[in-house]
Amino acid sequence: MTAANAVGAHVQRHFEAQAERFDAIYDEEKRLPQKVVDRLFHQVIHRRFELALALCGDVSGKRVLDVGCGSGRYAVEFARRGADVVGIDFATPMLDVAREAAIRAGVEKTCRFETGNFLEWCEPHHFEICLGIGFFDYTADAARFLERMRSVTLERGIFSFPIRWTVRSLTRWMRLRLNRCPVFFYDERQIRDLAATRWASAEIHRLSRDFLVDARAVA
Repeated sequence: MTAANAVGAHVQRHFEAQAERFDAIYDEEKRLPQKVVDRLFHQVIHRRFELALALCGDVSGKRVLDVGCGSGRYAVEFARRGADVVGIDFATPMLDVAREAAIRAGVEKTCRFETGNFLEWCEPHHFEICLGIGFFDYTADAARFLERMRSVTLERGIFSFPIRWTVRSLTRWMRLRLNRCPVFFYDERQIRDLAATRWASAEIHRLSRDFLVDARAVA
């Protein structure tokens, strides 16, 4: 097993065990203790969600690919806004949650989910928008994935990268290491170097914990 495959296997096991807990971060109806934790530690996740949607604007009629879609929160919301969405992830329990969410939202016909490794996936067509949110945190070879994403994207990619050297980066690394889940952090120069060779332009938005990158496929 290669180092990249070993990383993928550890990440897969982690998210297969954490599907319900992870998805609950996005729930609006929570008990007070959960709301306090959410405000202290998860606010950036909600800000990232809102900013990604705002950057994409009107997505009606567009094709959207969500790589590492997890429990489908982004995919379902884009479908609710009129997009035709495909989500791909290798954690089956996550996709079970995502499919149920699509059914509840009434978008199961325009929001489909596939299990698999994106690098091995045979895409049916190109996409106007490609998402990679909370994905590069757990990806050993970011350059390879970005190159593949660019090859199937016609307009723009929205990607998040966890910031290196924040107050929370060390505690997050320690918590995930205890769970045997690798995590990777980035500085702004790394991201610009990654984007510069594959995308026409990239605008980087700095949030408290993450960079959110709006990458354009064409100038």
